Amino acid sequence: MRGQTMAVDGLSGFEPIEGKQGFWQTHPADRDAVIVMIALLWFGLLAGFVPDMVRGVLNGRTYQLVTHLHAASAVGWMGLLTWQAVLIRTHQPALHRARGQRFGFVLGALVVVSAVATVWFADHARLGDPKFNPAVMAFQLGHVFPFAILTAIALANTHRPDLHKRLLLLGVIGIVDTGWSRWIGVDIREILGQGFAAQILGRYPLSWFFMLAMALYDYNTRGRLHPAFLPAVSFTLVSQISAAFLFFTPGWAGLVVWILGG
Repeated sequence: MRGQTMAVDGLSGFEPIEGKQGFWQTHPADRDAVIVMIALLWFGLLAGFVPDMVRGVLNGRTYQLVTHLHAASAVGWMGLLTWQAVLIRTHQPALHRARGQRFGFVLGALVVVSAVATVWFADHARLGDPKFNPAVMAFQLGHVFPFAILTAIALANTHRPDLHKRLLLLGVIGIVDTGWSRWIGVDIREILGQGFAAQILGRYPLSWFFMLAMALYDYNTRGRLHPAFLPAVSFTLVSQISAAFLFFTPGWAGLVVWILGG
């Protein structure tokens, strides 16, 4: 029945409740919505990275060991996120909790550390390339902060499933610019040039779409936004806009060269 929700009785069972209820209750559509969102996130990331890797192989590009480590950890994180969602979808909350406690913090930290290391080593190797703009580090690191902060808060609040799952998804949503910018974003920047609007539209629209979709879902099922939604989204948007401003800030590129040891 439309509008029916399910109140969680601990982790052992569910009791139907009529009407739109609070976020501590599980709506019948929640499990499917999470799976659909994760599938879309997979698509958003792979749609950019797979063609980019194929082009790289065809052009003889070589990848450093740390890049492979980051790629493996990122795929592992998405695999864990998918696995955890399937466990909840199949009514296995105890296994979900155990796997999350065993792998969540370690794998999340590995994603963040390997991402920063990949940026430094990859950019350092490209310092001699006249086509390389070191200012791009603003975008490369800009999405690391939302992922790291939102994911850490999510993993520290496993006792709050409503907060936990939304922040985990928003953390990944904050990094889908890495896929978009390699996919349609390349064409957008070629068409619009390299100005501020082109950089923004060439990197972030897919993340905005996902955030809007989450907002509309909560409005449809709960009649309001989750209390953590606006702070989390605001933090992500501020990170995105700040990265764009930093990219165009005079002196930033020179500072990056110094950071890279150039």
